[in-house]
Amino acid sequence: MGDLLFRVVVCPFKGAVLLIRIRTFVLGMILLTCVLPFHAYPEGERRLGINTTFRTIREEVKSIEELGAGTIRVPLEWQLVKIQPGEYDWSSSDRLVNVAQTRHVEVLFTIHTLFKAVKPKSPKLIRGPLYEIIPERFDRKELVSFLEALASRYRGRGVNYEIENEVNEGAFWGGTLEQYLELLQVGYEVIKKADPNAKVLPSAMRCGILQNSPSGWAGEKAWKWHDGWLKPILSTKKFDVVNVHNYYFPSEITANGLTFRSYLQHIQDLMKESGLRDRSIWITETGFVSVPANASGRTDDGSCDKQGRWLTEAYEQALESGVEKVFWLLLRDRKEPYFGSMGLVDANGGPRPAWNAFKQLSN
Repeated sequence: MGDLLFRVVVCPFKGAVLLIRIRTFVLGMILLTCVLPFHAYPEGERRLGINTTFRTIREEVKSIEELGAGTIRVPLEWQLVKIQPGEYDWSSSDRLVNVAQTRHVEVLFTIHTLFKAVKPKSPKLIRGPLYEIIPERFDRKELVSFLEALASRYRGRGVNYEIENEVNEGAFWGGTLEQYLELLQVGYEVIKKADPNAKVLPSAMRCGILQNSPSGWAGEKAWKWHDGWLKPILSTKKFDVVNVHNYYFPSEITANGLTFRSYLQHIQDLMKESGLRDRSIWITETGFVSVPANASGRTDDGSCDKQGRWLTEAYEQALESGVEKVFWLLLRDRKEPYFGSMGLVDANGGPRPAWNAFKQLSN
């Protein structure tokens, strides 16, 4: 740049004018590089996240940017990038990471590895989450190779990793607790070696919002189902952040004897028991129904106005409790029992009060 300025000075044709313009341009670029990082990462953006997918990110990225979310959570089935052992197709994940990085948005990949044996719905399906993987034949060496390649590829690009999703519920995890503990410990070591600055999260527990226990969970089998998985996971300490899914309500509705605050407090109590006072918490899934919804015979009386109010209250409670990041479940409604009405916008793209509530929190 210094050589360019010298050439302009000695050029006899409009040299002074060009010099002023180039100096103005250089000054503008310097200011831009100073201002953009500050604008891209205000306090609100760093703590607010949105769940999205490879399929929906293109149509949702503008809304995510408008909302001021600073991070996205994306399921990554390793079968979608695995061509054969040691050979991977990164085209989809590369596009997503590039889009996120240009918008100064962090990425949290939720890595899915072990599914129940399910037959493909279509003979044309080659790879994907329905492709059968049998736990007993799971290749640990192959998994290590994949995780190392993944973390190395996105090293230093604002990508973090969550190892599996709601492993205490068979809908997402096809293995045993022992298999998951091995996967977590191996995965953590491999990822941190490849990218020491990446955050690694364990699976969050399915919180049980769909269950209906009028007498509460304390001392009942539901807590055993929940804590029986979570306590051994916490005891490994092979993670940087404790991961939580919290769909309990911050006010008005008490489900299973729990509220948003009391469920979060239960997680924090278990962390203290496990000597994890130094670990931060991310709530990687939360959301509230915008219509009355049934949960095993219990009707949660949701509405659009209540959803917006609950969002604000829950986020305030989370941040007061020291939670570092909170990810909303849905940007747009989808066809799904109970959770499907949790969008910040309805199925037609119409913003709800929750949209404005989320946006205000990012300011």
